[in-house]
Amino acid sequence: MGPKATALVAGIIDRIENRPYGAGRPPLPTIKVVEALRFFVREGVQWRELRATAARACGSTLRRRLDGWSTTALLRHVHVVLVRMVRAGPEVTWDVVVDSCSVRAKRGGELTGPNPTDRGKAGTKYHVVASTDGLPLAAVPSAANVHDTRLFPHRLRLAQVVCAAIGKLYADAAYHSAENRQLCLQDGIEPRIREVGAPHGSGLGSVRCIIEHDCAWLLANKRLDRRRDRLGHIILALLTAACIFIIAERISAF
Repeated sequence: MGPKATALVAGIIDRIENRPYGAGRPPLPTIKVVEALRFFVREGVQWRELRATAARACGSTLRRRLDGWSTTALLRHVHVVLVRMVRAGPEVTWDVVVDSCSVRAKRGGELTGPNPTDRGKAGTKYHVVASTDGLPLAAVPSAANVHDTRLFPHRLRLAQVVCAAIGKLYADAAYHSAENRQLCLQDGIEPRIREVGAPHGSGLGSVRCIIEHDCAWLLANKRLDRRRDRLGHIILALLTAACIFIIAERISAF
């Protein structure tokens, strides 16, 4: 992530936190914490290997700030602000697509379970919602054996927080259920969910690559692709941070 994107994320965090300055040692600039977070997520180093430099904070400082941000869902607020910076306005209607991807969790911990697609080995699943122009709108971790339909309502609500209105929702057969379709219809959303056993050519293929690209971008971050953290709130924070960096890079490219 470039310096413009880092400064953008740090500026949003400072405005949301609005931390008062009192007596004593001043807090470390947020931009150094954001740079440490970007490096940590991208490179997948150990906490103890994240040493303080002139540009970024050390691992213990980053861990302390992540614990504090998790209690207030600050990174989720930053995510919402960035998405609305890209596409704003009450007249905007979004089309979204949902899917998930799984990673191995060799060290176990929270949000792990036997992965049915990896011979039952311990893993974690990332449930992702993206707009049809590639913006990651929400990402939620779970154990690898949690069925996609169980977190569908939660993901839909998270996406609706940042979307003025959702027009169509695309999903594969793993999300096919009467409850999911009814949930979409009662909110005025047209469900484009492939039915189980339906032949190919239903139209999902034209948007399936979008969510696959988003999952690939998330897994390009080594800390997410090679899960080592055991605490659920840390996994959620790192997953949200990866989404933030993707959007911030798009904004700073203009």
